[in-house]
Amino acid sequence: MRKTVLLLLALALVLGRIGMDRVQAEEAVLLTADVQLKIADAFLDEAEYYRAVTEFKRFLILFPDSRRADYALFRTGMACYRGEEYESAARAFASVRELHPGSVHQEKSRYYEALSCWKLKQYAQAEAVLDVLAEVYPESEEAPRALAASTVLALERGRPAAARRSLHRILEHYPGHLLSRRAADALPLVDEYEGLPSKSPSLAGFMSAVLPGSGYIYARHYHDGVTAFLINALAISGTAAGVHQENYPVAGIVGAVGLPFYFANIYGSANAARKWNMGVRKVLVDRISLVLDFHFHP
Repeated sequence: MRKTVLLLLALALVLGRIGMDRVQAEEAVLLTADVQLKIADAFLDEAEYYRAVTEFKRFLILFPDSRRADYALFRTGMACYRGEEYESAARAFASVRELHPGSVHQEKSRYYEALSCWKLKQYAQAEAVLDVLAEVYPESEEAPRALAASTVLALERGRPAAARRSLHRILEHYPGHLLSRRAADALPLVDEYEGLPSKSPSLAGFMSAVLPGSGYIYARHYHDGVTAFLINALAISGTAAGVHQENYPVAGIVGAVGLPFYFANIYGSANAARKWNMGVRKVLVDRISLVLDFHFHP
């Protein structure tokens, strides 16, 4: 009797194990290229950028000959771009350009490659990519956007003539496009940009060399100007007092301590004038960006 019970228990365990294996086999998901891309896309849509990049890279490793490799590379670039990893983004977008010249993602890849280079302050590279995009793919949706981006980039670099050329290209090549009307509205603002007042860094530095702090005042950094004047006044008066009292060691020490503040006052004044110019221009560049509906976010 005991043997019979043990045999029945053993049979039940075997049958149970077979049943579990069958259920697990039915629930198993076959990892195909489409499934892997859906996993990666899901992470990107949920703003899990690092995990998205990992899954797109896994796709490229597992399915290197897939016809959707260009898509995986492009989405890798977008994940890096949204995660503000601009160097990695630029590399991924450049890979689409170099490895998949016939890809439907070619134009968008070039556009975001340019923006990534811009973020990295590789301005010449960004300009070159935008120019090629507008020239080689004039019928693409990204071409007028590239010209709008070129306009803003040119103004950020202090080149209003180049910005005007980009706007005229929009007006000439895309007369019925929404950006054409925006370009027409932006042109007067570029003229205004050229007429903006400016402060001379050289003059600011010279003024502070003659009278410490005055260059700051000229650049409208009043607090810095007063501070620079007081510090240098104390250093100069302390040095003069030491010389007057024939206490030359003290005069030398005070003068040596004050000298860096004097030169910093000259450099700082020139820099303040540059910052004032940049601030005035940034306000107008931001207005032009709004008119052209240019922005960095996808």
